Amino acid sequence: MSDRGFIKNFSGKNYYGHVRPEIITLVPDGTQRVLDVGCGEGGSAAAIKTLPGVQEVMGIEFVEQAAQVASSRLDRVIVGDIETLELDFPVGYFDCIICADVLEHCKDPWAVLRKLHVYLASDGVMIASIPNLRNLVPLIKIVCNRWEYEDEGILDRTHLRFFTSRTMLDMFRTTGYLPKIAGSQVFGDLKFRLLRLLSLGLLKPFSVFRYIIVAKKKLW
Repeated sequence: MSDRGFIKNFSGKNYYGHVRPEIITLVPDGTQRVLDVGCGEGGSAAAIKTLPGVQEVMGIEFVEQAAQVASSRLDRVIVGDIETLELDFPVGYFDCIICADVLEHCKDPWAVLRKLHVYLASDGVMIASIPNLRNLVPLIKIVCNRWEYEDEGILDRTHLRFFTSRTMLDMFRTTGYLPKIAGSQVFGDLKFRLLRLLSLGLLKPFSVFRYIIVAKKKLW
């Protein structure tokens, strides 16, 4: 998917319905059970169900209407807030847990990661995507004294936490994981391409819209 197509997908009208191929491709071979936290209408999770070896895919979704759609596609969908839900999964049940653009919406994403750690298999992985605050768009707004929340994007008005790549990794390390940056998505319009070209690539980190993290479970 092109950078432009990715951003359009993220900002489209059907926010809960799009499929995230850049997440799906990171699901490890041999994965059997998957939990998609913030599964939306289940588009990505349904695609994961078709991967070889995958036997069970469950979702958690806060928006009831989206969860109803997902429930027709997945093995089980729990409606509610991941921060307050009492989960009844067996310890170490999931080979892969996905938090795609979820953690920045949480009051305490550190607590969420610790909660999910319990249900991740000893050799399991967490896949997460998180918007990057160290991006030229919000940085310029700060410099111009115009920090304004938006309907979507990095400054989405429902975002409660903001991260850079370093603080994302720190959050995972302190909650029981061994994380790495597995990918990034950049703004692909002309002005950002020109900036990257004219700066000989030095400004590329500031055009990153979102980082994708893969984190292995660290055994205490």
